[in-house]
Amino acid sequence: MLISTWSFPLTTSLYLFLDKNGADLPSNTAATEDETVFVRDSGAADLYKNVRVFCIILTMEKDISTKTSAVNNTWARRCNRHFFIMTTKLQKDDIISSVYSDQRTNLIHKVRSAFEFIHDKYIDEVDWVFKADDDTYAIIENLRFLLSHYNASKPGYLGFIFDKYVTNGYMSGGAGYVISRQGIKQLVQSGIRENKCPVVTTKDNPELSEDLEIGRCLESNQVPRLNSRDVYGRDTFHPYPIEQHLFGSLPQYLYSWCKQPPVEGRNCCSQFTITFHYMNPRSILLIDHLLYKTSVFGRALPTQMGKVIQVGQYRP
Repeated sequence: MLISTWSFPLTTSLYLFLDKNGADLPSNTAATEDETVFVRDSGAADLYKNVRVFCIILTMEKDISTKTSAVNNTWARRCNRHFFIMTTKLQKDDIISSVYSDQRTNLIHKVRSAFEFIHDKYIDEVDWVFKADDDTYAIIENLRFLLSHYNASKPGYLGFIFDKYVTNGYMSGGAGYVISRQGIKQLVQSGIRENKCPVVTTKDNPELSEDLEIGRCLESNQVPRLNSRDVYGRDTFHPYPIEQHLFGSLPQYLYSWCKQPPVEGRNCCSQFTITFHYMNPRSILLIDHLLYKTSVFGRALPTQMGKVIQVGQYRP
C-alpha cells in the first residue's frame, strides 16, 4: 500500500495518534471533536441525533494495539455506539466478548451473537446496525446520509452486493453492511431464535463465510437489499482499498460476482463514499487525517443538492 514505505515502526506511528492516557474513548461524540479544526458540521450533528448507528467490529485480541486501536481512534468514535467483537476475557463496555475461538469458521457465530446482543439490550436505542472488520475504513457521516433516505422501521439491508449464491445477492462483509432496526428484529427473532437459519457447511460455503450466511438468513426472513449507489451509479461501499479501486487493480472475480460490476479509475467511488476494505492501520490513520484535519478553502457542499442516492430496493 502507498504508505507502507514509511520507515518508522508501526507502533510508533500509531502512538502519535492514540489516546496517551489509555482511557476509554468516548462512544458518543458527534462528527468533529477537534476544536482546532475550522469546520461547520451542523448537518452531520443533526444526523447523528436522528439516524442512530451502532457499529459492531470484528477484531482479535492480538490486534488491540494496532488494528483495533486505529479503528477505535478514528471512525468508530463517530458511531452512536460501537462494540468490538473478540475472543477475550477483557471486560469493557465497548467489547462483546465471544466464547468462540479465532477461526474463520467461527466468524458467523460471533456476528450472530453480536446481533443478538444488540437486539436484546439496545433495540429501542438504535436505528441501524453497521457490521465491519478491523481493516475496514468507514465514513460514518456519509453512512448516516445514505441511511437518512430509508426508514429504519422497515426491513432493509445495504452494502456492496455480491450477486452469487443468494437469489438477490448478499453484502460483502469486509466492505461493511448495515441492517435496519426492523431487519435486526426479523433476523434475530425469526432467523436465529426460531432456528430458521441453521449454520451448516455447504458446497457453496465450506468455510461458513459470515457475510454469505447472514445474507441467506436475511433473505429467508424477508429483509430486502436496498440500493446504496449514487445517482451516477457509483459505489459507496468498496470491498478493496481505495488505491485498487482508483488505480484499476481489482481482482477479476468481482466482475463475475457482480451484475453491476465495480468501476475502476476516477469514477470508481461516490463523492459520498462510505467504506473501503483491507486497509492497514497506517492507511486508516492517513485517510482519517486527510478527511477530518484537512480542508480545501472555498469548497463546500451546496445548500441544495437535489437527488444524490438511488433510493429503493436493489434489482439485479
